[in-house]
Amino acid sequence: MNGIDPIWERAEEFRDTYFSGSQASLPIDVFTVAELDLKLDIIPFDDLFAKYNMDAMLLQNFTGIYVDAEAYQYLEKGPVWKQKRLRFTFAHELGHFVLHKAEATKHKFSNFTDFFRWLHEDSPARYRIEQEANEFAGRLLVPHSRLQADFDLFSHQVAQILPHWRTLPDLRHSFADKLSDKYGVNIPVIEIRLDRENIWPAQ
Repeated sequence: MNGIDPIWERAEEFRDTYFSGSQASLPIDVFTVAELDLKLDIIPFDDLFAKYNMDAMLLQNFTGIYVDAEAYQYLEKGPVWKQKRLRFTFAHELGHFVLHKAEATKHKFSNFTDFFRWLHEDSPARYRIEQEANEFAGRLLVPHSRLQADFDLFSHQVAQILPHWRTLPDLRHSFADKLSDKYGVNIPVIEIRLDRENIWPAQ
């Protein structure tokens, strides 16, 4: 089994639980689910980004999410690119919540700083945890079936005009740019999903 398959499965289960029916529309509203469904406290944190290079981060006891006080205002409105970045950050933290809560709660963190150091220390285990949270976030926000459908439609249309379209890196970037607003994520997230899902790998 591919090492990322279990992460994808957890992301799909999470989406099926919280983003079905009327909640299935794009972009996925991770902010509301975090606060209303998971009952996580959303707490402004002065200079979170300046001190820890983070827009948002789980509390050490997994009962809430700290949000950089400046970024907090973008939960509902603000520059689109900042909302997109914050959406991915929230999805990343939800990845930790779903995937790593049991592992983290074995430790007795006395404060937020200790938790941050544990989560971000330079070690293979911590690198794995961060990569898993990123993979969860990407699969959650950009569902494979929706991205595949978008790609199939696009490829059918463009193949009639440009027979060698797959070899054009600018076209791949333009495709990701076109979908960026639909999924509510920045362009690199779409490009990474095209790679990770083996839909349109970079040449």
